[in-house]
Amino acid sequence: MAERLTFHFEGALADEHKMNFYESARFQYAAARLMVKLAQFRRKGKFVSKISVKSNLGVQLVSQADGSFNINIEDADQPDEKDYVKVPLSDLIAYVSERIIEKLDADVIGEALAEAGIMDDSSDFDERIEEIDEAIREYLDGSDLLAPLDQETKELIKRRVAEAQREKVMIENQETIAKIDSESGQKLIAMAAPLLSEMAMTALRRSADTFEIRSSSEEGTKSILFLDRKMAREIETAVVDERITPLLGDVIQFNKDNGWGKIKIEEGTKILSFSIPYDKLASMKQNLIDQMKKDLVYLQTYFVRDQAGEVKRLIVVGILRTPTS
Repeated sequence: MAERLTFHFEGALADEHKMNFYESARFQYAAARLMVKLAQFRRKGKFVSKISVKSNLGVQLVSQADGSFNINIEDADQPDEKDYVKVPLSDLIAYVSERIIEKLDADVIGEALAEAGIMDDSSDFDERIEEIDEAIREYLDGSDLLAPLDQETKELIKRRVAEAQREKVMIENQETIAKIDSESGQKLIAMAAPLLSEMAMTALRRSADTFEIRSSSEEGTKSILFLDRKMAREIETAVVDERITPLLGDVIQFNKDNGWGKIKIEEGTKILSFSIPYDKLASMKQNLIDQMKKDLVYLQTYFVRDQAGEVKRLIVVGILRTPTS
């Protein structure tokens, strides 16, 4: 069965089953370029800058059905043994999103769920991400489509559901994804980030308030990406460095379950959040926990900068031996 990907919009015009024509066209152009280039990368581990008849692979537009607003496509080319990386296109979306999208702070979702009465109020939500996910699963299984919740809490839940699904994908395909080397992976992220940004920012102006990518296959339907306007703006301004930068700092917070944390740098005068991609977390977390017993930890990082060039957060991909002096 071919994988079907659904770009799902809610709010604003989308709730009337409409979209602004220009915004929809801009979205579809960016989405088409992203999906074809992901298919090219899956096959050969690289992609072309310009898409021609020869390089245009089999991603098909599928007719719409009524909803808030859906754009459906179908990946006619199934992963092949000869492919550079043998995964569905949705898994490559998960791979780049895991690195581009900032992790949701467990305290933020935990406090929202506690206020809504979905889980017990308690401090230190950062150490309870598994409890948070279980509370969300139980609530979704027994609720009327989130009806009793305010819009902000609904969106936080949808964001965490998509984030958790990406984490699951990273674990299930860890060996396959490991075939993507650092150079190829960084080129993939550099290509995908502006296209994801364009997809979100054009559609989330007047046409919709939120944007979600869902994957449907024989295994069922899963959400792999959820963005609201605030998240879309963060992607729009984020630029991921192309080179790894070693960074010495004091890790003051680390969630071993989702790879999110905080680090003090510049002699404790600046605090940055960081994330470890989930496909690397299992192999790195114990080493990081051990290194945190020292005053400083030496990390291999990619800087994520805003448009002014200021470092806003870090992507941690390795740990080096801490210098002795």
